[in-house]
Amino acid sequence: MAQGFLKNIDLLPKTNNSAHRTNEIDIKRLIVRRGQPFKIHLDFKNVINDMYCENMWFSIEAGSHHLQKSGKRKTFALTRKQEKSDWSASLQTSTQRQNDDLLLGNLIILFNPWCPDDAVFLNNEEERQEYVMNENGVVYVGNTNWISQRAWSYGQFDDNVIDICLQLLDRSLSCLADPLTDYTKRNDPVYISRIISAMINSNDDKGVITGRWNGEYTDGTSPLHWTGSTVILHQWYSSNFRPVKYGQCWVFAALLCTVMRCLGIPTRVVTNFDSAHDTDANLHIDKYIDMKGNSIESRNKDSIWNFHVWNESWMQRRDLPDGYGGWQALDATPQELSGGIFCCGPTSVKAVKEGDIHLDYDGPFVYAEVNADVISWVVNPNTSEKEQFYQDSNGVGRFISTKSVGSYKRMDVTNHYKYEEGTDMERKVFKKVVARINSKYSGKEKNYSDKHLQNPPLKNIGLDLKLKVVDSAVFGQDINLTLVGSNQSPEEKKLQLNFTVQALQTNGMETGLVMQETTDLELKSKTNITAPFTIPYSTYRKYVSDSNLFKVTIVGELLDDTHEKLLVERKVTLDTPSFDIEVDNTVKYYKPFSFRILFKNTLLEDLNDSVMTIGGSGLVSGTIRTELGTIRSGGTIRVKLELTPFKLGNRTLQVLITCDKIKTINGFKNITVVA
Repeated sequence: MAQGFLKNIDLLPKTNNSAHRTNEIDIKRLIVRRGQPFKIHLDFKNVINDMYCENMWFSIEAGSHHLQKSGKRKTFALTRKQEKSDWSASLQTSTQRQNDDLLLGNLIILFNPWCPDDAVFLNNEEERQEYVMNENGVVYVGNTNWISQRAWSYGQFDDNVIDICLQLLDRSLSCLADPLTDYTKRNDPVYISRIISAMINSNDDKGVITGRWNGEYTDGTSPLHWTGSTVILHQWYSSNFRPVKYGQCWVFAALLCTVMRCLGIPTRVVTNFDSAHDTDANLHIDKYIDMKGNSIESRNKDSIWNFHVWNESWMQRRDLPDGYGGWQALDATPQELSGGIFCCGPTSVKAVKEGDIHLDYDGPFVYAEVNADVISWVVNPNTSEKEQFYQDSNGVGRFISTKSVGSYKRMDVTNHYKYEEGTDMERKVFKKVVARINSKYSGKEKNYSDKHLQNPPLKNIGLDLKLKVVDSAVFGQDINLTLVGSNQSPEEKKLQLNFTVQALQTNGMETGLVMQETTDLELKSKTNITAPFTIPYSTYRKYVSDSNLFKVTIVGELLDDTHEKLLVERKVTLDTPSFDIEVDNTVKYYKPFSFRILFKNTLLEDLNDSVMTIGGSGLVSGTIRTELGTIRSGGTIRVKLELTPFKLGNRTLQVLITCDKIKTINGFKNITVVA
C-alpha cells in the first residue's frame, strides 16, 4: 500500500492559508486561491534519489464526483519549473517511486483577485480589502429625500460559511441536473455569479431566503430584524436547506455579497433610489390614479420602488466584446425571470450606460430600473378613459449609492449607469436603446417610450405646486407640510385640490389609506402662496408600515372650461428616536470590553415589548437578544453589556431595538480591535 512508504502528510494549511489570505476562513484545512503556488510536505520513510521522482504523478479532482471522463481530473508530474497558467508540482525534497495511489488530502480553491491572470483580478489593494476582505458594511435605504444607513455584518469568513457557499453551488438546479458540466464551468465568475443570484432567493430552487413585502411575518422573521448574513445562512444549512423566512431586497443583496466575497469575487452592495420595475419592457412606468389620488391597482402593473438594492461584482467579461468588463450588476431579489428562473445578471454596468442592452445578461431590465420614464394617468371613473397629465424623464435611477472604500461615507455611482439627463450623450444612448428594442420586437404591437423624439411637453398652464416638509417628520409627532403655489399666468386661477395620504412599503406597494381631504385654492395672477397641511399622529399611527414611509398625493383640477389637471407627489419618511452607544477606549483581542446603550423614549406613549439585539462580525457569534420590556413615555433606559472580540481589525458593533410602536430603531458603532 502507498501508505507504507509515507510517515506523514502535511498540507501546511496554516502556512498556505496565511499566504493565500484565507486564514480567516480556516487554518485547519487547506484553502487556496487559484494562480498562486502552495506547498505540501510529504515525509517519506526512506531516502531515495531524484530519478524516481520522474515517475511520481499528482492528480487533482474537482468536487465529490468522479470527473476524470469530463476532464475535471487533472494529472501532472513533478518538475523543476512552476507553471503560471496550469497545474504543476515542483520538487523541493526527494521522494521514492511507488505504484500505488494515495489520497493526500482535500483542498478548496477560490478565485484570486490578487492574481493578474485571474478573471476577477482587481488592481487596487484598498479596493481588494474593501470588496473581498471587509466583513462589515452598510446598506443605504430610505428615499430620495431621506437617505439612511443600515449596518450589516457580512461575516464571509465566519465558521462554516465556506461550506454553506459550496452547498449553494452543489444544490443549484444546474448542478443537480448535470454535475459534470456544472463543475467544468465553476472556473468562470460569470457562471458562478448567475448561479448564486438564483440560489439566494427560494423561488425556483429551495434557495436561501423567501421574500415578503406585505408586513405579515408572524411565521418567520421580519426582514427588518436581520443584522447579518451568517445567522440566515446557518439557519438554511441547519434546517436541511429549508428556505428562511423572510427577506427583502437589502437582505438578498447582503447575502449575495457574503457568498461572493467568500468565494473570492470582489463584490459591493448598491442602492438605487426610485428604482423602476418595468414589467413589460417598454421603458416607461405607467401609474394610474383617479381624481382623488387613489391608485388604480388593476391597471398598475409597473411599479417604482422607493429604493432597491442589488450588487456589483468585479470580473472580466470574456463572453462579451472588449470593454465591458469591470463592475457587473447582479440582483438576487426575485422580480422577473431570466433564462426561465428568478435571477438577474451579471449585467455589464458599462453596457447599461452605453445603451448596449443586447449584451448578456438582462440589460433591458437593468437599463429600465435606472432610466425608465414615469408617466402618470388620471382615469375618469365614469368612462374609464385615461388622460396623461404628467411625465417625468428624470424620476427613476437617482442617487445610486454604495459604501466608500475604507470609510462609511456614501459614494454616488449614478454616473456609472447613465449620462446626465438632458445631455447629448444621454439622448444618443436613449435613441440607441429604443432602436434596439424596436428592432427586437419588429412587427409586434408595442408602445415604447421615446421621450426625446415623440413626447412633446405637457401644456404649460402657468401653475406650479410643490409640497415641502416643515423641519423633519418625526415618529410620534404630527407631520407638518407646506403647499407652495405659484401662478405666473396673466389670469387668476381657481383649483380644486384632492389630498390623499397612503402608507407605503419599500417596493412602492400601498398598504393603507391614511386620510383624504378636498379643498379649493385661489391663486391670483403673478403671485405665490403657502398653505399648511398636517397629518396628525393620531391619524397615521395605526398605518405605519415597515418602512415608516408615507406618500402624499395632490390631484388638482382647474375650475374653468379647460379642466386642466396637475399632480404633486411627496414621499415622507419618519425619523425614529435614536440611541447612543458608548464603548471602552481600547478594545483588545480576546479581552472582554464593555459598552453602554442609552435610549430615551421621546414618544408621548409607552413602548411595549421592547427587545434589543446585538450583532457584529468578530464581536458576536450570531446575535445576542435582550428583553427590555416596557419603556415609559419620556423614560430613559441604560444598558451595559460585555463582549469578547475574537477577530482583529476594524469591526462594527450593531444594535437593533424593536417594540410594538416602532418596527426598528437601528444604530451602530465602528470600533478597532487591537492585539
